[in-house]
Amino acid sequence: MEESKNNSQPTTPGTINDHYLPALTGIRFFAIFHIFMFHLLSLYWSQKQNEGMENLLVGFESAPETLVVLAGNGWISTSLFFLLSGFILAYLYWGEDGQLTTTKRRFWLSRAARIYPIHLIVMTILLMSQVPWYLSEDMPLSTLIPSAAATAALIQAWVPPWIPLWNWPAWTISALVFLYLVMPGLMAMLGRLSRSQMIIVLIAMPFVSVTPTLVYAAYHAAGAPWSMNVDMFVANTPLFWVPYFTAGMLMTRIFSISRFKPAQPSPSWFAWGDVAFIVVIAIGCTPGIEQPLKFFIRQGLLMPIFIVMVLDLARGKGFMAKVFSLPGTGFLGETGYSIFIWQSVVLSFTFVSYMAMPAIGPYQFWIAVGLIMALAIPSTYLIEKPIARFIRRKYIDRGA
Repeated sequence: MEESKNNSQPTTPGTINDHYLPALTGIRFFAIFHIFMFHLLSLYWSQKQNEGMENLLVGFESAPETLVVLAGNGWISTSLFFLLSGFILAYLYWGEDGQLTTTKRRFWLSRAARIYPIHLIVMTILLMSQVPWYLSEDMPLSTLIPSAAATAALIQAWVPPWIPLWNWPAWTISALVFLYLVMPGLMAMLGRLSRSQMIIVLIAMPFVSVTPTLVYAAYHAAGAPWSMNVDMFVANTPLFWVPYFTAGMLMTRIFSISRFKPAQPSPSWFAWGDVAFIVVIAIGCTPGIEQPLKFFIRQGLLMPIFIVMVLDLARGKGFMAKVFSLPGTGFLGETGYSIFIWQSVVLSFTFVSYMAMPAIGPYQFWIAVGLIMALAIPSTYLIEKPIARFIRRKYIDRGA
């Protein structure tokens, strides 16, 4: 997840503002919102069997079954998120010479300026609200302190037991921080390959990506008991998302799409990307997908499907490219970071508000949706972006 345009720079020839990928920005919002629906539904599932919590988010029971299944399969959009991130960052920063178009220092600091300020604001809120509860539950300080510090630093995804303690959805941002760190090295390494070699590497990426799942499947086939920590290790470890990120990067090179050679919007109303989108929706509407099949789909099968879909969206080809380029989709797409980071606050509020007022249960779904957007939009445009612009202007650009 990364900005598709850089609003901090004037629009002059050769700057990032020259070219914009509206369909990718649009689909980013819907992918991230899909993940939020999954987390909201997961809260409902995890609590509905508990005494006194039967009506938490009970509005899901009156929703069409197909939509509930689609929300329950929101994990499929995580794969799209990482592929999009690699594609958009490579589109913006992978120069024609195969190197990063700016210095590593400026690249890393610019990414940090976009993520960390709003993340630390939310983390402060979570600390104030959750520390008293954890202490009342006798959580040892030996767990509380390092997990909080790791989450604040966005390195918690490397230690599975720490992922759910403070801001579970932010594991994705934690993985993204790692991908930011390794991206300049990936550019230099991949940039030395010929186009035919890049194609071979791209074809190999789904197989590389699914390797941890093969080990996971063998682990369970041997009779090992289910473990949440093992599940989180396979699903959330940042290293395991490098193949998706790399595939997104390679697409820009193989198909010659960059801000130096932008694809021209196509008048076509049909593209193979539309077919790929339908396949993704069909998978999302399939009930009863269990482990390890879920990981095989997420880590392997979805990659070639998403490659086709993202390629045509970037080219502006097909019906879905037109839909995701509609006015307003870009505005919503830019709220992606904030939606991810504020999710834990919204989920906590949903739980606490039900404890205080059980009668609110049937309305909580719409309250949660309204609240996440009421937080994400001003957070993005009044806090996140202004702070990032200030930091870049005051500290990054000056030291360039």
